[in-house]
Amino acid sequence: MKKKRKSVSYAKWGYVFILPFFITYLIFSLIPLVDTVRFSFYEYYRSGIKQIGPNFVGLANYAELLKSDMITYGKNTLILWIIGFIPQIVVALILANWFTDARLKIHKLQFFKVVIYLPNLIMASAFALLFFTLFSNSGPVNSILQSMGVISKPIDFMGSVFGTRSLIGFMNFLMWFGNTTIMLMAAVMGISTEVFEAADLDGCNALQRFFYITL
Repeated sequence: MKKKRKSVSYAKWGYVFILPFFITYLIFSLIPLVDTVRFSFYEYYRSGIKQIGPNFVGLANYAELLKSDMITYGKNTLILWIIGFIPQIVVALILANWFTDARLKIHKLQFFKVVIYLPNLIMASAFALLFFTLFSNSGPVNSILQSMGVISKPIDFMGSVFGTRSLIGFMNFLMWFGNTTIMLMAAVMGISTEVFEAADLDGCNALQRFFYITL
């Protein structure tokens, strides 16, 4: 009589591996977020050594916020999102489509994945310091442009609204487009290859494959 082999369920291991993330998120993100919302309905601050509150004030803090420059802050955030995120998602989508297209036969694919993901591993503060050094009035960018005769005097990148917004948007793009590419690649690879094969048999070109299947 054959001895029955004990079946092993691997499904539970998926939950085990994702558990640390949810525990960390709960402790360091979700609980502080809920607490922040709760405290927004209270008056709670220090004046010297004197502590004021917590006193419940309802929506008074939100009313005060609406009197401030919140609209300006919101507009700046929207502009930074447009110049940072939209190019990021477009470039990431194109790269993900290229890297997952078996017909292109791209060599050293793992190398390219690592290279485009590397900026995501750099701390935001270090990235900001790097850009501050590169684009300062006496930095390498201005020096190169002057030596090439492109400009006669240094460009004050940090002293203009356009320059500052552009640099922040560019930093946001460089830091995150690699991470977005990897996630989109995972999504594209989840599409059945049979769908692409059927599209090829029906005579679809690359653009039709992209817009009607991948996208």
